[in-house]
Amino acid sequence: MSIRSTERGFAAAIAAFGVGLMFSSCGSPGQIGASSGGGGETGGSTEVTINPNAGAPGKAGADGAGGAGSAGNTGSAGTCGTTTGSTTRAPADMLIVLDRSLSMTWSIAADASCAAGATNCTDRWTAVKTAVTATVSATPSIEWGLELFASPNDGNCGVVNAPQVPIAANTATTIQAQIAAIGPSSYTPTAAAINAATAYLKTVQDGNIKAILLATDGEPNCGSGQNSAASDLPNTLAALQAASGAGFPVYVIGIGPSVGNLNNMAQAGGTDTYYPATSPQQLSDALTKISTVVGSCSFAAASSPPDPTLVSVYVDKQLVPKDANNGWTFGATTSTIVLTGSVCANVMSGASSQVEILFGCPNVPPPGVIP
Repeated sequence: MSIRSTERGFAAAIAAFGVGLMFSSCGSPGQIGASSGGGGETGGSTEVTINPNAGAPGKAGADGAGGAGSAGNTGSAGTCGTTTGSTTRAPADMLIVLDRSLSMTWSIAADASCAAGATNCTDRWTAVKTAVTATVSATPSIEWGLELFASPNDGNCGVVNAPQVPIAANTATTIQAQIAAIGPSSYTPTAAAINAATAYLKTVQDGNIKAILLATDGEPNCGSGQNSAASDLPNTLAALQAASGAGFPVYVIGIGPSVGNLNNMAQAGGTDTYYPATSPQQLSDALTKISTVVGSCSFAAASSPPDPTLVSVYVDKQLVPKDANNGWTFGATTSTIVLTGSVCANVMSGASSQVEILFGCPNVPPPGVIP
C-alpha cells in the first residue's frame, strides 16, 4: 500500500502516519508490523492505496495469522490471515463541474437579480469565483480540474467531451483565469455535463481516488439534448448514478435558495445530501468540507471486504465506532473507509498518527485495543 502526503490547508503538520490492513483470523488478532510513513508536509492529509502483492506468503500460526509484512493465509472461510505493508501518501483527483447558466448572475441569497446599484448583493458567479479560487489554492496537492456547462461557445446546451481545465497538479491559477474569463450565459445541461465528466475521469489513469464536485443553482434542463429549457431530471439522475457506479462519487453544492431536487441528485451521486450555499461564506465552507472529505480522510482498499458488516477501524490502536458524524463510515463503495468528525480532525492535525483496518470473522467481537 502507499500513502503520499497531500496538503489540505490544515495548520499543523501530520506526524509519522502508518496505515495497516489487517485480515484477522478467528482467533486473536495478529501483530501489526511496522508500517509507519515519513513525516508529512505542513497542512498535510492522507489517502491509502492497498497493494495486495506486498510481501511473501506468511507462515500460518496457531491462529492462522501470517507474519508481519506478509501476505497471510486466508483460512477456510476466506477471510482470515494478516497482511501489512509499508506506506506512502497519495493525492486525490477532483473535477469541478460548474453551472454557468444565466441564473448564476442572480443573488446568492435570493432568486432575484442583483440590480444595478444594489448594495449587499453578491451574485452567484462572483461568489463562485472567489470561493473556488480560495479552495483550489489552499489544496494544491488535490489535483483539480474544471468543466463548465454549457461549454463556452457551444450554444445553450452543448457540452464538449474534454474539460476546460484537465485534472493536473497546481491548476489553481488556470482555473481562476478560466472562471474569470467566461461568464454565465446558457441553460443547464446537467446530464450531459455529468456524462462527459464520467467519461473523462475514466481516461485519467493516475491511480488516485476520483470524485466530481457539481456546483449548480437550477433544475436540469436541455432534455434529450434539445436546445430548450425542458426539464431533464430523469436523465440527470441516471447520469449521476452512472458516475457513482463507476467509482466517482458526486458531491452536490446548491448555489442559491432553490432546493429543488438537489438531495435526490446527491443521493443518486452516492453522497446522500447536498451542501446548501446561500451566502459566500456558506459556499466557501461547503467547498472546504468537500475538499477535506475527498481524499484527506479516505482510505481505499484494492478489494472490497469479504463481509462489510465485519469491518473494524482502529486509530492509534483504539477501536473507532462506525459513525458518519464522529468515527468512520464507508465511502462510495465498501472498499473505501472515510474517517469523520474529530477522528478525521485528529488524524489531519497529527494528534493521531496510525490508522489500521481489520476485516474480522463471524461471531468474534473486535477487540477494543489491538497490539
